[in-house]
Amino acid sequence: MKNSKRNNYVGSEKYAVYTGTSLPAFIPLMAGITLPDPDYMIYRSNADIFVFEYLLDGKGYICQDEEEIEVRSGDAYILQAGKNHYYYADKEMPWTKIWFNVRGSLVRHLLSDYGLSQTVVIPQFGQGQYLQSMLSTIEEDPSECYSRLTIQLHEYIQALSSYYASHRKEHTFAFAMKNYIEQNLLRTLSVDDIAQSAHLSSSRAIHIFKEAFGLPPYQYYLAQRLELVQSMLLYTSLSIQEISDRLGFSDYHHLSNSFKKAYGVSPVKFRNDSRRYNSYGKIKASKTDQ
Repeated sequence: MKNSKRNNYVGSEKYAVYTGTSLPAFIPLMAGITLPDPDYMIYRSNADIFVFEYLLDGKGYICQDEEEIEVRSGDAYILQAGKNHYYYADKEMPWTKIWFNVRGSLVRHLLSDYGLSQTVVIPQFGQGQYLQSMLSTIEEDPSECYSRLTIQLHEYIQALSSYYASHRKEHTFAFAMKNYIEQNLLRTLSVDDIAQSAHLSSSRAIHIFKEAFGLPPYQYYLAQRLELVQSMLLYTSLSIQEISDRLGFSDYHHLSNSFKKAYGVSPVKFRNDSRRYNSYGKIKASKTDQ
């Protein structure tokens, strides 16, 4: 006998709990939607569950194997059982995401069989209907939907694998450029430098990087450099000129103008205000020009 839809609410989350019987190889737990909350953060030590999530809007961060990965609207990601799970919403653009949590060796075998056992993020997957269907299935019949959930998860993993395989080469290029940028923030780079690090033309590099991360590679480079400027202003006693010299800005005024254009305040005012109010939090850029 089917139940009417049952939703549970905790803070910024709406979720439905599976209440039926399970075999040890596949144990559905719950599915839900996380609504925007700038304070949202989850940490699980040596988690015993698999987490499948898809971003409907906004952005957030996943920390996996000591690496912080930014995820945006349209991205899907998988958190594997047996690892620490640490993920949180962006303060300025907190995510809206849909998710499904599950235990069992069947999930591990499916991920391995479909080449996703080491995969964390599937950038710009763009298909949230799979997890939405799984949430609806649990909502409509939480105790009698076991077989249907098994099929739906299998279909979802198949879809993730197919998409990931067809875009794997491009993703490899995108992450190679991202790593190159992050390892060379103290250097003055051009779009051509970034493209050549992945053996691509500039136009192809811009397209691939933007598809993966939502912004052009040079814009990402500029934003990361200004983040580094913030850190130096907050946590070192280096003068603005010294910071400018270390980061290879053409002069003091170039750094100051770039910083003010991005954050709305000069580097000097940012440092002085932080010290005056004993506030050492970073600020987000409104927009960085390409």
